[in-house]
Amino acid sequence: MSMEEQYLRGDLGTVPTSFATSGPKTVPRVDYERIFVVDGREAFLGEYVLRDDCPVEAADLERAKPLSGMRHLVAFYLGEYAFTPFRVDDLWFIVVTRGVPRIEDRASIGTLLAAARVHIVPNLEPALAARESLLKEREREIADRESLLLTREQRVGQLDQQLKVLSTRLRDFESDLRMREAKLTSLRDYAVQMQRMVLDRGGVPGPLKPAAPKAEPEVTPSPK
Repeated sequence: MSMEEQYLRGDLGTVPTSFATSGPKTVPRVDYERIFVVDGREAFLGEYVLRDDCPVEAADLERAKPLSGMRHLVAFYLGEYAFTPFRVDDLWFIVVTRGVPRIEDRASIGTLLAAARVHIVPNLEPALAARESLLKEREREIADRESLLLTREQRVGQLDQQLKVLSTRLRDFESDLRMREAKLTSLRDYAVQMQRMVLDRGGVPGPLKPAAPKAEPEVTPSPK
């Protein structure tokens, strides 16, 4: 007896042994473990634990993160765990799963995170405030270093100007010294030349002697 005949006869207790359509395909299981939250600079802000026995920590996120940075909905992996980033405004939500979420699941998760962001952010306000305070402190430190560097550059400029002045004075002094040396050389050469002239004439230079007194003329008496 066919199954259709059984239904027509009212045999409702009969279990059908064949079906016209096949059952749904098996979908790989995906376990949602954690959600990490980082800011636009990919600095860690906080996390939401979905499974207490999940061994993945924030340090694992840093190790698994691609060197080129995260991309929206592009998963990266660490062992059997998948990290799927969702960019919502200025925040990143990294959903950690065991198994890879399907494309349609990713779209649903992104929609839920975007809708829940208003409620999620207040929970992270202390971390965001601390992060903002730290950033401001670092900005002040950078400003102080830049000011100190500018002061040093100005001081170096002043010292360089002073060095140029001293270099000019040193060149002038060297020029004057060379002129004096040239004059001394000329005087020495002149003295040597004069000494040679005296020696060539046969004279021996010595101390000057006083001249002999002149004799008075003899007067002859006239005859008377």
